[in-house]
Amino acid sequence: MKDLDIVVVGELNADLILQDIPSFPELGKEKLANEMSLTMGSASAILSTNIARLGLRVGFLGKLGKDRLGEVVLETLSARGVDLSGIILDETAQTGITVVLSYPDDYAMVTHMGAMAKYTIEEVDFDYIKRASHLHLSSIYLQPGLQTGTTELFRKAKKMGLTTSLDPGWDPSEEWDDEIFNTLRLVDVLLPNEQEALYLTKTDTVSEALDELSKFSETVVITRGSQGILCSHQGEIIQSKVYPVEPKDTTGAGDSFNAGFLYRWIRGGEIHDAIRYGSACGAIATTRLGGSTASPSLTELEEFLSAHQEDIFKR
Repeated sequence: MKDLDIVVVGELNADLILQDIPSFPELGKEKLANEMSLTMGSASAILSTNIARLGLRVGFLGKLGKDRLGEVVLETLSARGVDLSGIILDETAQTGITVVLSYPDDYAMVTHMGAMAKYTIEEVDFDYIKRASHLHLSSIYLQPGLQTGTTELFRKAKKMGLTTSLDPGWDPSEEWDDEIFNTLRLVDVLLPNEQEALYLTKTDTVSEALDELSKFSETVVITRGSQGILCSHQGEIIQSKVYPVEPKDTTGAGDSFNAGFLYRWIRGGEIHDAIRYGSACGAIATTRLGGSTASPSLTELEEFLSAHQEDIFKR
């Protein structure tokens, strides 16, 4: 009997978010940020708390430093109902942190990886993974210790009968090694943003990137910010617009989309419904500050969808 709907394997760190900044930083000059918050960060952790808030039973596998920043992460995960028993606390490592410069329509980030860079495939508890129906991995390029074992991770999960999803994240080295394509053959749902898709495939247009990625994964969902979604599902090409909202903070909007999408998809939802749920979660998140605190509850999500009856698939 499965006691978890989804187990998330991934990076854990804190976010220092700076907002209301007059312009982008310049070398040799100082800018003032009128708003600041210290919260749980990382795509994997944000997705896990967001999807737990929607009602799924969520477990997590990863590594933190045994320090105050690690406590910030654990407190948020616990408050959202994420199972913490798979998280390793390393007394020899610091918890990482990302400094986020947040603007209404975009963001910039600088990350110190810390403990998450030390998590390896040898430390993955596959008995814990057996407890779940679905495996999700985010930000493989921020986890060099795990990166070489990613294909093994997905192969074993598939052998255990789990469905799988991957949000590859940005490659800070910008090398975009082709080794990832061995993993993609084992991924049921691939969730890159537009820039990641272009760099992964070394193509010039998002349509070309989608065509290339769909050769490996049955469902590819490319998030494009204010341009909406471009998706390939079992050979069908689907485009959708965003729900009209006034954005305040785009931090974690992609992770909120992934949470809404996977929530509906894991529960057997049709692909268009999954995109609606994801798009609504992403839209709601942009109207609130923060990444881990911005995503909606299931009630808020359903109320939003009820109030927004427009057809986001209409061209």
